[in-house]
Amino acid sequence: MISSSAELSRLSDLIGLIYEGATDPGRWERDILPAMVDYLQAPKCILYTPAHPPRDGGFDFLHGISQEIYDLRRTVYRDEDVWTKAALERGLFLEGNVATGTDLVPHEQLVESKWYKGFLALEPGLKQLLTSAVFGLDSGPSMPTAMSFFRGPEAPAFKQDDCDRLRLILPHVSRSLGVLQRIRTAELTLVSTLSALDRLPSGVLLIDQAGSVAFANRVAKDMLAAGDGLRLRNLTHSAGLGVLVAENRTTDKAIREAISGTINRDPYGTPHFSRCITVPRKSSGAHYALQFSALGSHTEFGSFAAIIFIADGEKEVEIDPKQLQSAFGLTAAEARVAVALVNFNSVEEVAKALNLGKTTVRTHIRHAYAKLGVDSRARFVKLLMGLARPRT
Repeated sequence: MISSSAELSRLSDLIGLIYEGATDPGRWERDILPAMVDYLQAPKCILYTPAHPPRDGGFDFLHGISQEIYDLRRTVYRDEDVWTKAALERGLFLEGNVATGTDLVPHEQLVESKWYKGFLALEPGLKQLLTSAVFGLDSGPSMPTAMSFFRGPEAPAFKQDDCDRLRLILPHVSRSLGVLQRIRTAELTLVSTLSALDRLPSGVLLIDQAGSVAFANRVAKDMLAAGDGLRLRNLTHSAGLGVLVAENRTTDKAIREAISGTINRDPYGTPHFSRCITVPRKSSGAHYALQFSALGSHTEFGSFAAIIFIADGEKEVEIDPKQLQSAFGLTAAEARVAVALVNFNSVEEVAKALNLGKTTVRTHIRHAYAKLGVDSRARFVKLLMGLARPRT
């Protein structure tokens, strides 16, 4: 298993890194998971609370897995996961247990399942499983937590040696997460959410109560750093990253008013969520399109007051209605309305564009929300932006 002093030293370094995650939740996805997948030679990994998504106080950290694939796993294919079903039915989801996919489900049974033909067909790199229960159904107040590693179909199969290697680090992951869950649960949930936002193909900003930008995902940071019509202005009294500023004065005023109205939830001045503010680009005829929404006081977004989604008109993205139908069970009409709700400014404009009545549009939106498993506009757009792809 550990056959040399060099391997022992490497394991010792990994364990030390794992314990750094006890007080810094940001280290899990940034540093710890990459080190663990390297240690186990399994390029994809999930560390998550299966029964508790971030909005319910849980967390999910990913390595090598797209947000789109993960969202489908959490929603559409959750009940088709034969691996998880087998672990629960056989009473194996207990603290410290380690198993391979073939330990749980024979290969012949796996390939005949909807899980294999549907979900795993979308991401072949997840077809071989090595999983563990960091906290199980027997772990008292700790949320059940799973840590799973994946290889593709052409990679070597997980063997007993891989199970033994995982068992060596599992108690340390348990202790580190145990400390973190007890002293920094809210921050753990928030970091998980921010990591998910970083994986979206559109820009996302989180705004604090003072109207400053407190978080920008990677795409938004690149947009703002370019200073091409939209940027951050640093203020000495601002605790965040700065204030969002447009070069065009009229647009800049509109942004400030939109942020203020969103934060204060002005009953008269707050526009429909999908009403965009268009920001001209200096370098071309393209533009940015900004959408605003207030955030509730008790969500996975922590204490942030508002969220802004930024679409880059030069790198337009599209959402395939057929994917919404096949993945989430939306009807063709519900899928068209869901996509239109992102692209148009109001229910009235969606109704006009699709030649539908406003009551019909609202009904389709309500049904789409239910099938997508969201309960707010911010979560709706977050999910759809995760499914978006660059327009070709």
